[in-house]
Amino acid sequence: MQTYEKKKLKYETKDTELVFKTIRSRADSYFASVQAKKSANGFMWFKFLSLSLLVAISYYLVMHSVSFLMLFGSYLLLGFSFLTLGINVGHDAAHHCFTGKRRMDNVIFQLVFGLQGMCGYFWQMRHNFSHHIFPNINGNDSDMDLTPLLLINKNQKVYWFHKYQHIYATFLYGIFSLVYIFVQDFAAFFRKTHGNLKIIKIPVIEWVKLILIKVFYVVNFILIPAYFTDFSLSQTIYAFLLMHFFLSIYLSFTFFISHHVQEVDYFDADPNVPVFATSWIKHQIITTIDFNPENKIANFLFGGFNLHIAHHVFPEVSHVHYPELTRIIRTTLEEFHLDWYKSFSFFGGVKSHLVHLHNKSKELMHNDQFDNDLTVPSYS
Repeated sequence: MQTYEKKKLKYETKDTELVFKTIRSRADSYFASVQAKKSANGFMWFKFLSLSLLVAISYYLVMHSVSFLMLFGSYLLLGFSFLTLGINVGHDAAHHCFTGKRRMDNVIFQLVFGLQGMCGYFWQMRHNFSHHIFPNINGNDSDMDLTPLLLINKNQKVYWFHKYQHIYATFLYGIFSLVYIFVQDFAAFFRKTHGNLKIIKIPVIEWVKLILIKVFYVVNFILIPAYFTDFSLSQTIYAFLLMHFFLSIYLSFTFFISHHVQEVDYFDADPNVPVFATSWIKHQIITTIDFNPENKIANFLFGGFNLHIAHHVFPEVSHVHYPELTRIIRTTLEEFHLDWYKSFSFFGGVKSHLVHLHNKSKELMHNDQFDNDLTVPSYS
């Protein structure tokens, strides 16, 4: 059953086709030389089991906390463990490159995301078939549909408060995860378009999973700890909200600094022209940026998000191979005298993102564009 259809837009390839073929050929040679599959290796399975164990230990600590400080710390550890599991394992599984078996990867992806209160149906669809195909292209990349509270592209309505978005953005990001789980997951089911995707029909089972995931999340992460510990419901909710606030800021910056910074730009596609005037490989690289590419701790924690260019060029490959694939990409670009590759540190990315918000508000704000009728300020 066809559940969605895509806009008919494709890339022009002739200008840098040799670059693409060279990178792909060298990547194939790498996999052949080390006799490795493109899916997860033994170390990745160790990471999966270790993070799963840490999740279990964290939940045990939540249920056996003897002070509010311990309760908050346990919630924080639980959230961080789950988030790291999602970034490392869930993300790979969403691209069907964890086990390399589509059905099994879908089960793992749905399970990892579902346990964290997120319905993976639209996330996976938007991520794989919209964002990854057309990153940073207005009207085609679903990740460009953020929130009316942040002004990042010229197609948005402009409000007076956007002048201060670089100041309030960090605090706004503190509620991002809660808004996504309890608002936007539901809102996605009622939207007819997501970037380049037009929704035709949503399977009934996905509606059922949406409700069950939310009920399970609230029961498992709030009601059970409140009932079986000495803490009141209000104390439990307070610790739960604090956990979300801090981890949501961490998650939001991890997401935003890969595409929404000074060093990359946004693009428009003419709706009357079915060909986008650049090559796929060039666009993937110039709209994406790495952070801490040589840092092994970053590679472990961020599950390839820090090597985001390799992820966009090789989305079908597990992130355990990204360090070597990044070296292949960089070496090839240098040989072709192309300056597309860029990187910075995590905190350099945070600074660049906030400066980017400041610059975008100055660029796009005009007095005659102000609109005081703000409707539903939420993430998409």
